[in-house]
Amino acid sequence: MPGKLIAEREPQHPASGQFLRDIVFGANDGVVTAIGFLVGFASSVADQSVVVIAGALTIIAGAASMALGNFLAVKSQREHYDAMEKIERWEMENKPEAEVREIREIYTNFGFDKGAVELLTKKVTSDRELWLKVMMRDELGLTREEQPGLAGILIGIFYLLAGLPPLLPFIFVKPLTRALIMSLIVAVLVMGLIGALRWWLNKGNFSTKVVETILIGLAAAAIGFVAGEVLNLLGISGVNV
Repeated sequence: MPGKLIAEREPQHPASGQFLRDIVFGANDGVVTAIGFLVGFASSVADQSVVVIAGALTIIAGAASMALGNFLAVKSQREHYDAMEKIERWEMENKPEAEVREIREIYTNFGFDKGAVELLTKKVTSDRELWLKVMMRDELGLTREEQPGLAGILIGIFYLLAGLPPLLPFIFVKPLTRALIMSLIVAVLVMGLIGALRWWLNKGNFSTKVVETILIGLAAAAIGFVAGEVLNLLGISGVNV
């Protein structure tokens, strides 16, 4: 694509930005789910090994769920695009006059003067593939999703990469309360890295990106803690294995 080639020549446009949604969503959901679960669960059980096993299973299951879910979501969006593309092709073949009027209307709505509208309309409709792309993008607001398999793999991997570090203190640090504190510290560091990644891809204010990411994660941890305390109040605690 010509636009992609232009962007690749400009270092201020990181190529990985096209996968920003999958990377940030996977990593953020991984660390938030992990710390929210670990804080809540660790406050309601007495055996540290139980926390490790339950935490590992939760993170692995979450990564698999996110990967498969994202694969299906991107694949479904791609299938929707293909279905709409078939309809547009049929309309271009069978109702060309109406489709030309729509192109003219699109460029009129963009604010071009009458002469420019006619010139652009003639140019676009002379190339059927270009015509189709314009209709898909500017009439229907659709862009074709690429590589659903890669999207699923990326979100699953980053979920694991961000979700596993908060679990490590429960494996290597004792007692349980100290492991919990270390887990929170590790989680905050991971959230800070995610915020830095968001800043690197989107620029803007560095501290805002980092603090925003950390606060959202800590809010999830607080919810997990409250849930654990509710379990304690209900007498569902003190699991010993």
